[in-house]
Amino acid sequence: MNRLSRFSGPILAELLLNFVVSLLLFRLLGRIADSASGAVGSVNSLFGLFHMFFLGLSQAGGIVIANACGRCNPQLAARQRGLLLLIFLAAISAVLLLVSGGRTFLLTQVMGLTGNAAGYAASFCRIAQWSLATQALAQFMTAVFRSLGNSMLPFLIALLNNSVTLALLWLLPNYSAALNISSIEWIALCQLSANLLALFISFLLFFFHMRAPIELPDRSRFSFAELKAILVLAGVVVLEPVSYNLAQVVLSRFYAEIGEVALAARAYAGTLASVPSLLGIALGWGAQIRVSYLLGAGQEAEARQEVLRSCRLTVVLAPLFSLLIYLNAGSLLSMFTGDPVVTAASTLLLGCFILLEIGRSCNTTIAPALKARGEAGYVARTAFVVMLPVCLPIAWFASFPLGFGILGLGLTAALDEMLRGWLNLKRWQK
Repeated sequence: MNRLSRFSGPILAELLLNFVVSLLLFRLLGRIADSASGAVGSVNSLFGLFHMFFLGLSQAGGIVIANACGRCNPQLAARQRGLLLLIFLAAISAVLLLVSGGRTFLLTQVMGLTGNAAGYAASFCRIAQWSLATQALAQFMTAVFRSLGNSMLPFLIALLNNSVTLALLWLLPNYSAALNISSIEWIALCQLSANLLALFISFLLFFFHMRAPIELPDRSRFSFAELKAILVLAGVVVLEPVSYNLAQVVLSRFYAEIGEVALAARAYAGTLASVPSLLGIALGWGAQIRVSYLLGAGQEAEARQEVLRSCRLTVVLAPLFSLLIYLNAGSLLSMFTGDPVVTAASTLLLGCFILLEIGRSCNTTIAPALKARGEAGYVARTAFVVMLPVCLPIAWFASFPLGFGILGLGLTAALDEMLRGWLNLKRWQK
């Protein structure tokens, strides 16, 4: 466990900082209105779908470029960097065109937002779409850094980004009136400023420290085989996270149909419920690195036991932490809202999340280890089948025809995590 903590410790630190930023974000949004929190939560679900696509491109591009570097072929690596950059620029342009041109359709027809929530979401989205584009370019830089064997720079830049965001939201006075923008747009502007600073530093480090060439392909040097290699690998990588985020988009629509109270409850309860899972995520990502090393060394039995020890730890601690949050829900939720109806709905979801954490703590530990063992396809297929054709219809049926409302959505989310966690655990034990 001590050896595993070397990998998981820095990851846990980054995740904790992410949580603090989210906590402050929704505290500020709650001061504006509970519907503002629900609106931003819905926008984040929608943008999460795009973000996962860019993340998949980054991971796939990094693998392909690293392979060229490992074969001591700098010309091919430079060409693939240029090709990856063009893919990112084309995808960013398409997403910006979709979001800016179809913002109203996406927010009202796809996400189902109405009334004040729709207005807040549109205001936030106008600036947040540029944060999405900036984060996409940052994913390109991450692919380049990691393909060159430097995984510490992306981690440090992410810490800087979150730290600056936290400082701007916490310490900087609200200049929305001076800039003639709304308070929710000011929050989005603070996030964009931090993202731009982090991206600028990434470019400086790349051009003055890494100095890796980028060769943009022209007609004579364009290779469909190289393009296909990146896109096919990206498709495999993103199937699981895209399935998850697509399910979150549909669930956001279900919450919106229930009402603004449900949207706000989901945002607040989801923020608090993210804390217990941090240990499992950090141990899972760390175990992925550790398992890869042990398997490469031929120590399969040690790899299996290392992951199972981590799983047992998180399955015990995470639900207990969720129970502690549930028992103190009233005081914790007062950070966000003073509405007793929203507090009651959030508390109901937090109760469901105790069950959810049993499955999620297992899933976040086992799934990365399966990927390290070469079974990413199994994890992706399981996630796709369980989340989309199985759990989404159950969520709809439990919430609307059966009339359970947000309780039905919360229990179905728990079922999803527990079912995937159990299937992944059985696969790992084989």
